[in-house]
Amino acid sequence: MKNLVINKRTIRANVKTVKEKAGSQEIFADLNGDAFGLGLIETADILRDEGIRNFIISDPKDAVLLRGHGFVDETIMMARSTADGEELSELLDLGVICTVGSYDAAVAINGIAEERHTVCEVMIKIDTGLGRYGFMPSETDKIASIYRYMPGLAIIGVFTSFSNSAKSKRVTLSQYNTFREVLDTLLGMGLEIGTTFCFDSAALFKYKFGDEMTAVRVGTAFAGRIPGTSFTGLKKVGYISASLEEVGWFPKGHRVSDGTVLRKPTKLAVISVGYYYGYGLMRFDEHSTILSFLLGRYRRKFIRINGHKARIVGHVGMMHTIADVTDISCNVGDRAIMDVNPVDVKKLPVVYLDE
Repeated sequence: MKNLVINKRTIRANVKTVKEKAGSQEIFADLNGDAFGLGLIETADILRDEGIRNFIISDPKDAVLLRGHGFVDETIMMARSTADGEELSELLDLGVICTVGSYDAAVAINGIAEERHTVCEVMIKIDTGLGRYGFMPSETDKIASIYRYMPGLAIIGVFTSFSNSAKSKRVTLSQYNTFREVLDTLLGMGLEIGTTFCFDSAALFKYKFGDEMTAVRVGTAFAGRIPGTSFTGLKKVGYISASLEEVGWFPKGHRVSDGTVLRKPTKLAVISVGYYYGYGLMRFDEHSTILSFLLGRYRRKFIRINGHKARIVGHVGMMHTIADVTDISCNVGDRAIMDVNPVDVKKLPVVYLDE
């Protein structure tokens, strides 16, 4: 048996830490990727209990699920700019705030809203360097024309997304200043900018600037897994609990795993969890430098068995992981605890704990 285990109490503790860090700024909870692997509905329930009622999604299906599970009064924002008429119609039906990242998207949303004789609330996205969606900083005249000539749109805010907040203060500060210049230009035109945000989880916990913004966008912090390093007050959420499938002794010189040669008689345990399930994956965004990423690929990892650290032997396989349990009293059926980022996990049932 193997499960992804999510401790709700730890999520709640992380939410409290986020709220303390955000201060008076409003929190928009990023629930993309099934709430970064924590579970869309389960995480939304926790956040609502903790007083957070602004949710960000990028797939209309998530909005359908949230509304269908009783999140009818909460604010849901679609972070992805789109001009697709079918998607936009569904989002308007669900009362979702739409993101406008291009003039074409604005025209499409405005057309549907006017046909319905209604007004759609939208947020303007500025591209300060991420390159996915958004108006270029120089396109303030286009943005102003949306304010002035599209009555089907109610612009309630302006935001941007940083490209490298976990790794580069220099780049992040440059993008922040660019965003502020755009906001100053819009204000100089006599336009109401409403809610403003640019800080993500990493920027919120790493940098002191940003007090001029009215909100923050937080996702990975709820799981305690902001890329780059550990942050005071946050605890990691998520681990795989799996039973030992085989336990046995192997002689010196025996080849195991990826061809690793045992240097002495060794007792090994086999766990039927590998990178197919999301364990042992290495992502560059989890490291602050290329060097730490490369070192991490070859650094020996450990799992915990019966309260003791067990070194992984060789590479993590697609379906299995082998651990050295020479000095650990254990048997087939005992549980191994394997730290894992929930967003990486697939094909495993999820168990939620409240302890």
